[in-house]
Amino acid sequence: MKSLITLLFCMALINNSSAQHQAMNSRYKKHAGLYGSNTGISLFEDGTFLLYGYATGVFGRYFFEKDYLLFYPDKQELFEVFAHKNPALGDSTRINFVGFERGSKTFVKFDQDSTQQVFNEDSNCFDAPFVYQKQGRIKNLILSILSEASSKPNGEDKSSWHYSNESGSNDFILVHNTPKREYEHFSAMISSSKNAEVIKLSNYGGNEGYQKHGPEEKKQWQEILEWKNQYDQSKDLKKNALYANKHYHTYPEIDTAKYRYDAKSNLYSDHSDQGNDAYYKQNQYNDARHLRKYLKLQPSSKDKFIEGNLANKSIFFSSCDEGAEQSYHYNGFEKYEEEDGKIPN
Repeated sequence: MKSLITLLFCMALINNSSAQHQAMNSRYKKHAGLYGSNTGISLFEDGTFLLYGYATGVFGRYFFEKDYLLFYPDKQELFEVFAHKNPALGDSTRINFVGFERGSKTFVKFDQDSTQQVFNEDSNCFDAPFVYQKQGRIKNLILSILSEASSKPNGEDKSSWHYSNESGSNDFILVHNTPKREYEHFSAMISSSKNAEVIKLSNYGGNEGYQKHGPEEKKQWQEILEWKNQYDQSKDLKKNALYANKHYHTYPEIDTAKYRYDAKSNLYSDHSDQGNDAYYKQNQYNDARHLRKYLKLQPSSKDKFIEGNLANKSIFFSSCDEGAEQSYHYNGFEKYEEEDGKIPN
């Protein structure tokens, strides 16, 4: 008798949980759709969302908490490091800095060298890519940002990321993803008006919020669903590697059927496109015929950055104002002279 009561109790719990799950799924389905126009938010039936606007598209997950919706954007890592062994560089190291010109002050430290600010104070007039080369091979590097730019309300401060170059790589792509407001958690409420549902976000949209569109916006909704599909696929790939040409134009993946790998040069080459030399001489940044594969390094540790003694000079100096003649300019593009209006082969 006792075992029967226990069995019935367990079945009741399972049925109740199933009913709650179905009710929650119906809630996601009911409110799924496009809210807003050029800017706004899209809610999907699987519990994900897209916050979009001018040059902005942030995906994440959301949950219902009583009458509120709680949103958790997919966070970007503060720093990312990709490494490659480049035989062509010999006993030297080359580094491409991506995203360090934007936002707060950033710093880098190589081995026992002094910590350097990546860009000078009040820098402007940028000329990417930002490529830095130094003698020897680095064993360790530290990337940092001023604490107030990355600090969290709970006191956890991981503004200094340490990396170990155990593979002996000498060609790096360093990425800084500037902390942005749209990646912070936010909440919302949905209310019904005479015409349609309206969602009011805690961080965007003002007091009026965003109105939900009907079936007439089917085309735009399909475009957003395709955007979501592409994003989901890119997440599945897991960004553990990328490819880049000699000027650091990056490609997330390549058609392996087209490229041949040469172990001696550690280079992937597309020999099917070798007849376009004249074109690529004028479009060197977009030349994808020879690519190198960069593998992502995971940080060995993270801690709080304390701004102490810094080197006198930043890695890059860039300015339109005083000292503009000393500004950094990328010099990796080869110059070709035209003869009789034609580019030599």
